[in-house]
Parts: sequence; C-alpha cells; structure tokens
Amino acid sequence: MFKKILIEFKKDDVSIKFYKIGFLVFFIGVCFIFLAGSDLFLKMLYISLILIEAGFFIWFYKFFKNNFKFWYLRYLKSFWLFFNLATLWVANVYASLVVNASLGLPSSDFIYTVSFFTFICYMPASFFVAAIFGLFCSVVLVFGYLLSPVLNSILKKELSKRYFIFPIVGFLVTVSLVEWGQGKIMSFYFYKSPKYVRAIAYKADYQYIPEYLKEFPKVSKSMKIKLHENGVYSTLIETETGYDLKVDRIE
Repeated sequence: MFKKILIEFKKDDVSIKFYKIGFLVFFIGVCFIFLAGSDLFLKMLYISLILIEAGFFIWFYKFFKNNFKFWYLRYLKSFWLFFNLATLWVANVYASLVVNASLGLPSSDFIYTVSFFTFICYMPASFFVAAIFGLFCSVVLVFGYLLSPVLNSILKKELSKRYFIFPIVGFLVTVSLVEWGQGKIMSFYFYKSPKYVRAIAYKADYQYIPEYLKEFPKVSKSMKIKLHENGVYSTLIETETGYDLKVDRIE
C-alpha cells in the first residue's frame, strides 16, 4: 500500500507534491495536538499553509505559462522585477516595525539594523505579496470564467483533472494568509526578535565617539552610544542576559 502511494507520488506534478506534503503536515499536526499541545500544531499549521501556498503558485505559474505563452514570454521579467521590488519594500516595512518594537526608539535611527532585518523579513514578505497577487489573479480568473468563452473552456479543462480541488484549496489558503496568517507570522517575529535586534544594533549602529563627547563631560566616552534628535542619546550595555537599553539627554 505504502509502496503504491510512493510510486504515485513520484509521478505527480510538482504542485501536487507540495499540496500533498502540506496536507500531510497538517494532519500530523492534528494528531500531535493532544500529545504536544497547541504550540506544535500551530507551527505545523503555518508550515502546511506555506507548502499549500507554494503548490498553488506553482500550479498558477504553469497554468499561465501553458495557456498564455505570449504574455508569459513578454511580461515575465517585468513581473519578476515588480514582485521583488514590492517584496523588498514590504520586508523593509516589517523590519522597521520589528526594530521599533524591540528598541522603543525610531527605527529610522538604526539604518544598518533595519537593513539586516529586511533580509530576515524577506521570506514572510514574499509570501504576503504572493498571496495578494494570487488573490487578485484568482478574482480575475473567476470573472474571466464568467465572461470569457475562451477562458471558460480553459478553466473547465482544469476542473476536469483528477486533483482539480487542490487549486481551489490553494485559493482559500491564499485568502487565509492575507487575512490572518501573515499577522501570526509577524507576531512570532515581534516575540522572538528583541534580543537579536539589540545584539545587531549594538554591533552595527552604536559607536564609540570620544572626540564628539569631549564637549559633554557628563557622558561616558567609554560606551557605545547612538545619537537621536533633540539632544537625546541611547546606550546599550552588554550584560550576561543580553543588552540593557538606557535613554538620556545630553546636557
């Protein structure tokens, strides 16, 4: 039985493989919910959603490539450029929010830290942008199915396939990722990031500026500091448990 399933799995399209693995991860998470608690289930739920989302976009990519080859060849590079620029912008916004929440100071004062976390946030940002794009394209396909005879016949052909239900599930997952999945992923970033944000900020944005501080004898020249607006400065003091943040004003 297992061997037969494995042979069939090897023959499946790549998108179908992602769907099946995603569903498998979800059901394993359901089985473990009583043994390991809800935390493990939620993590496996997020993983399954991402796998199903990936399957949906692989299907959509092949669907567009096979049925609209002219548009695919003409606009693929432009779309890929737009997608990466949009993802980079969203990732930068996420990084700014994470840095601001972790330090309680304006993220614009921590350019290098924000730049570093922009790369960290690129993956969840890419899924968010992809989900928005997938939702938009799915709506266009639905209207096209209703209004265009050509698109109607193309979609009917897709619906006649064995695993036609999978793209529909992928569409629903896309909606769920836009609605609440992204917020859950970012809340994980906010919860886990503070100590890492402070460590990166201490190494990248805080500096020794003894020459500048000669005119301000009350401020220690032996500490790394970060200057802010209106004569405010902050320091991060390294301790055994992490970094303690202190904010003061130059007098």
